Amino acid sequence: MPTAPKTFKAPWAPRQAVSADRNKDHDKDRRKRHPWRNWYKLVAWKRIRARRLAADPLCVMCLADGVTKAAEIVDHVVPHKGDRELFYSYANTQSLCATHHNRDKQRMEARGEVQSRTFEPEIDVSF
Repeated sequence: MPTAPKTFKAPWAPRQAVSADRNKDHDKDRRKRHPWRNWYKLVAWKRIRARRLAADPLCVMCLADGVTKAAEIVDHVVPHKGDRELFYSYANTQSLCATHHNRDKQRMEARGEVQSRTFEPEIDVSF
């Protein structure tokens, strides 16, 4: 039975296994430099995320542009940079689509711009 011809792979092209190992090392290094990255795995964050997506299922930046698109990511309006209080602040979160989070929001943060958004007031439960 005939077999498909092997695809040409240039000798200088990286091997798949090497690339996967390099990504693992890079992720490990990022976790060491930014230990707060593990906070995203905690139940408290998952609850905040679920609550935000339930309350705002559409991307707030798309809505500002007059487009209706489902949100996939819960983003911190003000980057927390390891500040636990900012990280767990529900009022500091917003629903974004992947495009706005990975492109526009990253550009804004790189330029040092602050996103204008009216925060929801923190609910005071003390009497």
